[in-house]
Amino acid sequence: MKDKHPLVLIWHFRYYSVLVAETEKSVRFKRLILSCALYSTCVGAFATPWIGALDPQLHHDLVTLTEYAVVDASVTSYPVPWRGIADQLADVDVATLPVPARLAATRLQHYLKRQSRAGMQSFLDVYAATDPSRLTRFDGEQAPSARVTKLTSYTAGNWSAQLALNLESGGDTHFDQSYLAYQYAGWVLSASAMDQWWGPAQGSSLILSNNARPVPSIALSRGTATASEHPWLRWLGPWYFTAQLGQMEHDRDVPKARLWKTRFTLKPFKGLELGASWAAMWGGEGQPDGFSDFIDVLTFRNECVNGLSECDPSLNTTKGNHIAGFDLKYTLNLFNRPVSVYAQRIGEDAVDGYRVTDNANLFGLSTYLFGAKVFIETSDTNIACNGDGNTATNCFYENNIYSSGYRRYNRAIGSTFDSDAKQVTLGTLWQRANNDNVSLSVSYVELNSDGQKPSPVLTEQPQEDLWYASGYYQTIQGDWQIKLGATLSHREFPSTDTQTDVTGYVHLRYALNY
Repeated sequence: MKDKHPLVLIWHFRYYSVLVAETEKSVRFKRLILSCALYSTCVGAFATPWIGALDPQLHHDLVTLTEYAVVDASVTSYPVPWRGIADQLADVDVATLPVPARLAATRLQHYLKRQSRAGMQSFLDVYAATDPSRLTRFDGEQAPSARVTKLTSYTAGNWSAQLALNLESGGDTHFDQSYLAYQYAGWVLSASAMDQWWGPAQGSSLILSNNARPVPSIALSRGTATASEHPWLRWLGPWYFTAQLGQMEHDRDVPKARLWKTRFTLKPFKGLELGASWAAMWGGEGQPDGFSDFIDVLTFRNECVNGLSECDPSLNTTKGNHIAGFDLKYTLNLFNRPVSVYAQRIGEDAVDGYRVTDNANLFGLSTYLFGAKVFIETSDTNIACNGDGNTATNCFYENNIYSSGYRRYNRAIGSTFDSDAKQVTLGTLWQRANNDNVSLSVSYVELNSDGQKPSPVLTEQPQEDLWYASGYYQTIQGDWQIKLGATLSHREFPSTDTQTDVTGYVHLRYALNY
């Protein structure tokens, strides 16, 4: 039977509130349980194959539990399948955990309890901002100045679906965050246009982030990110795999180019997670796009850069526009708290068929202080092209055939800072016991220091040094999830005066039925 009001679900959880009352700080945790009940009923807690597909805060909870070694799963490919994680959460003694892990486990336990219920649920999203978003991060907003979204989700048996109708300022209409998924024998076959994030970083990803609108794709993915029981695969530890084929937008230099993406992650040792990612752009109007051409892309077949059937080996290039690389994350316990170090290296273009020359790098460190998660990250896409001592830049995310680059609607599919950028970000996320969230970050970014071939992230001048601060506060009030945020940009240009911009936004989500 479907619940008709959040108080019904609260009544279902009354026994848990009594149990928590017997622990210390009982008043605080009673408030948490009531808030979690509302959270699970009203905001993003609907049946889906993935944790946090609608609200990335739930993914933060899952990462917290893996860093505190409460849950053993591969979590650097977002969204994460929840099968297998529910079994681990059922055995967790919440009262014995440190506060950050305790809050995260409590929220996810109730969320996953709600996940097991089939049926239809609907939500209304309203987003409004003083300006379109320029930069984003994992839990940020990639949006125009106004958007209204009606979301309807449905689950029956092995089938799950979500329809998201988005109406944006300027009259644009699209179906981002929609999906149709079928789960069978431990795998998920899906057709979707969902935000994804590949890599361990929180400020950006060099290969796939939510900076650009999602690419509509069909995908075959593993239905769990936990360890396999098969004796031949058990040594991998928790692992995950996905392979996806999508089509880009029409409004680009090569319309309707196709995008192949695949990722594999594993945790062979305690605390260590490894990932490998690969994306390749091919086909589109005016380009070979048959099945045999797709096989040529998958097998890295060479072709002459000048279009001839035969040419000097120095003029050979791999068919398609490839970008690939690796990432790792290692978490250890230091001073009775998790400390994670992580890195990502993504390259494009190679010589001799295997030596990748154009490599961008990202490094980060995170831990927990005073109940909040804090992190510092740095990345560099301002890299030299083609190796062999070449000092020219302006090549990352670029391609001579696909001249719109590794972008969708003029935003990089990878790093939010786009190409030819160096940045350092310091950030924090504080998840309070009443289920409110507070996030703050400050970045210093050098954009296109050579002033040549500026990327689309530059809006005023071909070169810019940027101080960028962003933050938000998210709370739950009855059937509403309310998120209030702001950004502050201090922009320095080589030939004009500095400029300071402030942007504010509000994001409301209302549960129409549950």
